[in-house]
Amino acid sequence: MFAGVYADEPYTGTKDTRHEFQALLKDAKAGKIDMIITKSISRFARNTVTLLETVRALKAINVDVFFEEENIHTLSSEGEMILTLLASFAQEESRSVSENMKWRIKKDFEQGIIWGGNSCLGYKLINKQLHKIDEEAKTVQMIYELYLDGYSDNEICSLLNDKGIKPYKSKAWHRTSVMKILTNYNYTGDLLLQKTYRDNHLKLESSTSNCEIIRKCRYNK
Repeated sequence: MFAGVYADEPYTGTKDTRHEFQALLKDAKAGKIDMIITKSISRFARNTVTLLETVRALKAINVDVFFEEENIHTLSSEGEMILTLLASFAQEESRSVSENMKWRIKKDFEQGIIWGGNSCLGYKLINKQLHKIDEEAKTVQMIYELYLDGYSDNEICSLLNDKGIKPYKSKAWHRTSVMKILTNYNYTGDLLLQKTYRDNHLKLESSTSNCEIIRKCRYNK
């Protein structure tokens, strides 16, 4: 009997915390599954330790895993030996992709190119570059000038709303929207990059790092 499809499309195969992956293991342990068919080793897991531990746990309850591309059944006598070798290649491929990605991000940082990010009031993000929108930039300048003149965030909100000036993607100004502009490094000029990092491509949690700083002057008078 067909038990269903378990797919974690947005998640990397190096993690064993994938929701559908865990649901699959739970159903297998509950006796609902006696064979798992997966496209390839890299789709099942790219972490060698995770792969072997999972396969052995499933094997202990007599659940077979069949890898279509490699044509391997884990319940077969030679299954684990071949899996160990191929899983190592899959994990190394994942590490290589991770290193290439980190190299690309670092090179972009060195050239002042944004990695990710969004458009904001006064800027439109086009091809990883923030392009100034003059009319909107006047509003940002006004907010900073009012703040430097001693106006509070609530007073700035009232002034902007009274003038009929619209904020970015909302109908009215609020204290939080003003504070976001006053603390946004796109306006203040200190762009902090690499605020976090992962020790390796298998680690899920991010760690704090020393920030690489690129200074850019924006909205100069």
